[in-house]
Amino acid sequence: MSVRNWLLGAALVLMMACGGSQEAGESPAAPAVEIGGRYYVTGVTIGLEDGAQRPIHGSVNLVLTEDRYTAHIELETQFPGSQAVAARAVGTGEGAVEGNVLEGSAHIQLVAASVPGVDVGFAFVPREVGPRIASSSRAEFFADGSLRIELENQPEPGEEYRPTRTHLVGYREQ
Repeated sequence: MSVRNWLLGAALVLMMACGGSQEAGESPAAPAVEIGGRYYVTGVTIGLEDGAQRPIHGSVNLVLTEDRYTAHIELETQFPGSQAVAARAVGTGEGAVEGNVLEGSAHIQLVAASVPGVDVGFAFVPREVGPRIASSSRAEFFADGSLRIELENQPEPGEEYRPTRTHLVGYREQ
């Protein structure tokens, strides 16, 4: 498996707001960090029932509007239960920004290559649409510009998908 396949990111982060004036006894405000932009994320998705792990990596594009964010997610992983079937998780997210934390939800769909061992994006390879997933998300930004994203993933109504948790870390692409 290539290094790129260990990189990723679903979910869903955005802006660290500047603190206002500081009252005596309050902790210092988090330093301002430019949040909007494209982030490269990598991590792991873990099955809550069986503990099975799948590497995941890709990009999250964030747009901030006052105290709200929107996210576009494109991640590469493996289809649940498979070691050979490449899958792409694509979707959107939105939520609230409070300080250096983003909290919200995402709607993601898995798309899989129908040929084991072949990248989903490879030209002319047939693809299969997989389950739609609803995720609750929490992202935290740090002073060095890095971020950490936690996703709790459940099937959308009428879909079959075993609940998972995704842990991602990332950095802003220049």
